[in-house]
Amino acid sequence: MRAEESLLDTFPGRLFIEDMRSFGGLALAEDVIRAANSAVGSYLYSDRCLGVVDVDVNDPGIRAYDAAGLAALSALPSFGSPQIHQGTIREVHPPSVSNRKPPSALPSGVFWTSTPVTAREDSWTLCGENLGREKPRWEVYFDVTSVRVARIDSARDWAGLIDAHCAVAGGCRYPNWPAIAESWDAVHLSPLGLLLAHPKISATPFSTTDGTGYAHSKAGPYASVAHWSAVSTAWLREPPNVIKPVPIDA
Repeated sequence: MRAEESLLDTFPGRLFIEDMRSFGGLALAEDVIRAANSAVGSYLYSDRCLGVVDVDVNDPGIRAYDAAGLAALSALPSFGSPQIHQGTIREVHPPSVSNRKPPSALPSGVFWTSTPVTAREDSWTLCGENLGREKPRWEVYFDVTSVRVARIDSARDWAGLIDAHCAVAGGCRYPNWPAIAESWDAVHLSPLGLLLAHPKISATPFSTTDGTGYAHSKAGPYASVAHWSAVSTAWLREPPNVIKPVPIDA
């Protein structure tokens, strides 16, 4: 995390701070992850953004929560071995990476994993948006020291990845996933990145007539990372020295 990063720069970050304040802080890792996921969902699909547009970013109490939130997010488990895959799998095959049509921040044909948070929960199960408990879960072990992983911890990281491997549509810059796969084995969206890699409020127009942040998420110069929806890893190549996935709760 860079010293100049602030949760107050983005709507998901401000919503996360608001939840921290309402709960008097977030002590458990799973609570921090849930709050981060909730902040992104509220940004896209509710009108809560309107309540934090005019937050006093210079208020000492707000700044203290900003610092505490950044510290809590930085302390969370992120990318490591094992990762968790949800769905039917017996072995890991080399991904066949392509760009989505229409263009999207999300790739097609990749192997997705999430991050263990507790003995029973991972960053997907705590998200609760797009994956359910009914799907089998697998531990995927690999040589973490050999992975070329692009970590997205901030808006700067996301913009840098796209600028290096860019596709442009409708004036917006999108990741060119096949090109990214030439340089990286995986792209990991961390807890910090989940909240920081969004259009900056001060630099991106926000229409108060829009009841959600969905329009704002599409108004920035880069495709929004919000649509990843959870801390996760997109594998563009087979994990190095991967072993047969181990079923969880089999």
